[in-house]
Amino acid sequence: MEEHRINNETLEESKISSLIEFELKELGYLIVQVKINSHERALQIMMERISGELNINDCTNASRVIMPVIESNRLLPDNYRIEISSPGIDRILVRKKDFIQNIGNEIKVELIEKIENKKSYRGEIFGFQEDCLLLTDAKSTDINNKVKIPFQNINKAKLVFSNKLLKL
Repeated sequence: MEEHRINNETLEESKISSLIEFELKELGYLIVQVKINSHERALQIMMERISGELNINDCTNASRVIMPVIESNRLLPDNYRIEISSPGIDRILVRKKDFIQNIGNEIKVELIEKIENKKSYRGEIFGFQEDCLLLTDAKSTDINNKVKIPFQNINKAKLVFSNKLLKL
């Protein structure tokens, strides 16, 4: 069973995502995010390897599989281009494993429902337990500046760019 993914996609983006997800998984990739940028007339597909680093050949292979699906289902007008990329160094976090792999890194997280009267937090991940993200609240003046955020209450989460991410 596929692990739940935080998904801020539109209905159209979700449709594309669900149609290409199986083919990409068969090639060893997971979808991070699908976005339609109508202003730039682009379909942006952010993906990662199930194991290892994503490279340009992976993007080419994925493109060869995705294009026929997009075209045969008439999902986009003819003049759209498809951009396939990795999530990048300051990536969005969409699966529980993403949070676990980034324990010790700083993130920004937006919530669906407020916790302690706040809808967003910035802080360091210090754990993930019982389907909850454990985060230090960087803006808190309280000595016990930790917050427990249920995974299903996360609307969006993104790593904060830092030297630590660059591994300097």
